[in-house]
Amino acid sequence: MPRINLKFYALVVLISGLWFSAGFRTVTAHSDSHPFRYVSNNGVDQGVCSQPKSPCRSIEYAVNQAGKGDRVKVAAGEYQLDGLDIFFLLSDMVIIEGGYNKDFSARGAERNESVIKGLPGEYRQRLASRGFKLLRDQKDAAIQLSIKDRQLLSRYQKLTSATEGAAECEDGLAGEYPCHNLDLQSHIPLSSFSSNPTSANDIWGFVDLNDQREYALIGLRNATAVVDVTNPQAPVEVGSVEGISSSWRDIKVYQYFDEAENRYQAYAYVTTEAATQGMQILDLTGLPDSVSLASTLTEFSRAHNVYLGNTDYANGMPLDQSGASLYIAGSNKDEGAFRVFSLQDPVNPSLQLSPPAGTGYVHDVTSLNIEDERKNDCPSLQSNSALTNCQLFIDFNESSVDLWDMTDKSNPTLISSTGYAGANYTHSGWWSEDKMTLLIQDELDERELGIKTTLRAMDISDLSNPSIIGTYTGQTYAIDHNGFSVGNYYYMSNYRRGLSVIDISTPSDMVDVAFFDTYPVPEENDANFDGAWGVYPYLPSGNILVSDIGYGLFVLKLNENDGEMPTEPNDDSGTGDSVIPPPAPASSGGGSINTFLLGMFLIIAVMRRKA
Repeated sequence: MPRINLKFYALVVLISGLWFSAGFRTVTAHSDSHPFRYVSNNGVDQGVCSQPKSPCRSIEYAVNQAGKGDRVKVAAGEYQLDGLDIFFLLSDMVIIEGGYNKDFSARGAERNESVIKGLPGEYRQRLASRGFKLLRDQKDAAIQLSIKDRQLLSRYQKLTSATEGAAECEDGLAGEYPCHNLDLQSHIPLSSFSSNPTSANDIWGFVDLNDQREYALIGLRNATAVVDVTNPQAPVEVGSVEGISSSWRDIKVYQYFDEAENRYQAYAYVTTEAATQGMQILDLTGLPDSVSLASTLTEFSRAHNVYLGNTDYANGMPLDQSGASLYIAGSNKDEGAFRVFSLQDPVNPSLQLSPPAGTGYVHDVTSLNIEDERKNDCPSLQSNSALTNCQLFIDFNESSVDLWDMTDKSNPTLISSTGYAGANYTHSGWWSEDKMTLLIQDELDERELGIKTTLRAMDISDLSNPSIIGTYTGQTYAIDHNGFSVGNYYYMSNYRRGLSVIDISTPSDMVDVAFFDTYPVPEENDANFDGAWGVYPYLPSGNILVSDIGYGLFVLKLNENDGEMPTEPNDDSGTGDSVIPPPAPASSGGGSINTFLLGMFLIIAVMRRKA
């Protein structure tokens, strides 16, 4: 048995302790650890605001150091809102809470008043729910918002207070929304949903094959809502199913023909990061009149993502006789590795596969059927000549893209695992129509590297040796989030830029085709977590669904009447006029281990070897 070097392990523990006590921000698995940021009116806007003894001074600065899902604690004192502070307070992506004492050891809004100056009275109740007191004294000139801020807030109030109808994209605008080649069909703000949510998250859709009506299913902070978008210019909420409060929900729809009932039946599967929610299964068989909760799967208590393999994304029907499979990613089981469930009983899915040992955390997934000569790279077909295609399963696991042969659910086999230069958080992706290219979203490269929106194209013509063959670079610094391909176009939710549509017909030279800014106020298309979360482009009508975190549901239509994409006026603005420095390495958007800490361990390992 090897002799244990106690000095070596003591050194490891010492350096680890010094690292964490110093408040450096490690990059952790998604939503496993959401650190706090601290704000006090005697603080200083420097560093990362992660220690109570070293708070920042402004809310805006603290939010820019935070990752998606983090919280900002605000100590007692008076805070004048300036610029973007207003919109950060109204957002749910980074929760801002007032009412803390000076050392942040206790909270009580009555004892520790965090006073906000500068917002109109209609936001008083919302601020109170966050532990803030709104002060409005018109005699005090210091509390007056700037003319620019008043104009922005007036636009924000207008766009978030009432449902909007159709507006064509003309001269770069569809109503109040910057655009190119995309028309607005309708917009339902958060305030118009029956559950009165404070934010939205992901979105999916489907066409009901019983009557060809089209629906949007949008995740909200407190529910999942089903909206009839058959008439895209007059959408109607059918109903919603309440859920535990969470910034994250993911939704997919399964539909099949029930011979006994002689009609199609449909169900939606909803996961969330809420710690005890499990997976909700929504009964859609009552559409167009109602939606209800059919059951809740409790085999796991939380999960980041749900995906249905081997289905038609427009209607949720199985593609062939092998049927559909339900995949779970990022759950509280097996360190977040993928899990596979059978839908033989759609209301009560049964576990079909636990992940192979050592799989590790998986953030998002997709799959496709390989029928060309590449199927010979799949081990299951090499051992069973009766099989005609390979079910290729693709997982995005924070640092690499992994390809699996999932044809035999009882024996999944890893074909390849591929990283790429500049990886900060391998978040999600999708495949091209010819199944030769994967498009990869990295959710943190814009923030960490200070680069413009970046989408990577990975060649999978050789399943055992994928490689990056092209990179799309956008005109702004907005973060790319999720995307899906239809034909030669890639529809990508681009956070503060809204929806971006990219021509991927030549993966080595991808170019902008269209965009629609669902987050027009504030105007900066910078690397912050707000704006367009999800997109769904598969409705038979061609209408496109977009969910915006702060603005709600948008129904759009591609028109391609506006010619080539113009250069956007703010393409080099970054964070606009802000003097805020680029954020420190993010804490919770994703990733694995901080590179500095990894380097220290490597140095120690070398020292140990030399010793």
